[in-house]
Amino acid sequence: MGLGPIADLLILVIRILVVIIFISVIFSWIRAFGGRVPRYNPVVRFIDRVADAILDPIRQVQSRILRSMGAGFMPIDFSPLIAIILLQVLSTLLMGLR
Repeated sequence: MGLGPIADLLILVIRILVVIIFISVIFSWIRAFGGRVPRYNPVVRFIDRVADAILDPIRQVQSRILRSMGAGFMPIDFSPLIAIILLQVLSTLLMGLR
């Protein structure tokens, strides 16, 4: 017996999280190139909070790995890419439970 509707709901949540991470990346690019994204806006704050909740633990692990390799700083943040890959793997696993 599969998880059907529960798996479908979780897959939908994962897809929404991927979109939120993608929007957060776009916001960071806009900010990096001198654009203005209003941080006081409730939608922007929500996107930043959700994305940071997912990305911060990945950034911490990424930082530890880089320090252990002797590279303390990397100018490119790969945490969104890693998060999206992990979410897609989780989504694929959930599709198998349907």
